[in-house]
Amino acid sequence: MADSRAADAQPGPGSEWPVPWEPVWGESARVGDYLSSWAVRGALGLTARLPERSLELLIRSVAALAHRLDRRRTRAAHEFLRQALGDLPHDELERRTRLAWQHLLRVTIDTQRFLVKVPPERVREHYEIVWTDDLRRVAAEKRGCILVGAHLGNWEAGAGIAPWIGLHPVYGVAKPPKNRPLSRAIQAERERRGIRILNRKGAMRAAPRILEAGGTIAMLLDQRTSGRSFLAPFFGRLARCDRSAGVLMQRHRVPILVGWGTRGPKPLTYRLEFPDVLWPEDWADAELEAIVARIHQAFERLILAHPDQYVWIHDRYKDTPSELSGGPPRILRPGESPRATAPPDSQAHRP
Repeated sequence: MADSRAADAQPGPGSEWPVPWEPVWGESARVGDYLSSWAVRGALGLTARLPERSLELLIRSVAALAHRLDRRRTRAAHEFLRQALGDLPHDELERRTRLAWQHLLRVTIDTQRFLVKVPPERVREHYEIVWTDDLRRVAAEKRGCILVGAHLGNWEAGAGIAPWIGLHPVYGVAKPPKNRPLSRAIQAERERRGIRILNRKGAMRAAPRILEAGGTIAMLLDQRTSGRSFLAPFFGRLARCDRSAGVLMQRHRVPILVGWGTRGPKPLTYRLEFPDVLWPEDWADAELEAIVARIHQAFERLILAHPDQYVWIHDRYKDTPSELSGGPPRILRPGESPRATAPPDSQAHRP
């Protein structure tokens, strides 16, 4: 049974870090990179201080411009939305694509606004934590865990509160932008939330020390991956899906928490929930394909519950089959035993 009692929250992040700090920076440091970094940071600093109504007008205007000019992402959003939500009318596709642009801008700006407007001692006041027995157990056992989320709600806020609910130390896995000065600023701002950042290249090498120390690794796994992957069903179509969370769970016997932080009713407030927890003892005999498929089934439920808070502007099905053979995949319900339920070859394949 879930509740959101503040008494369950932990006092905040500590200072123990099993893996030393490392720079997660891009490679390009030309004059133009410094200029563009200053421009981006300056613009974010100004918009973070705008009144809410002015900020909303700005977000709508910029999103409308991006929607019109970036036709490649608009077409990708149309394909993704049709796959997930069905055969929507053109006007509805356009509306939801604009909302996706607005949401992406809102997350970017609100991440900066949170740092500007919310002092560390008041961070916890801005979150409603949906506590479940599984989440309490993960926090109490301190055996390490993996947080996996989608580009849903405010994913930066979701990672930022994790140290305050007993999951410290938290390391977020990220790919830095090529612009070095901008990537340095982004890393510094993320780490002001009480987490450390790992470069996506090399994160798996650092993972054992973090998990063995009872730490947490946070990653976003809903977008197309260019590394080792599986083809698994996502909204009824095969997509390239990252396998790293399943590998870590089986190697290190730690649970996977699937969820993230969606926007609350007031500005800069969030609701954090992890409705799906995969326990390693339940999945010890499962194929990795089954774990990957199960994670993406959980993503589907979360996204469909909050479709206006998802970033649809992504070419999710690039270079993958347009249809599933053998019918739709079997969905594993929360609490259902995954043993001996790996998807058949027609539903999840190695690329």
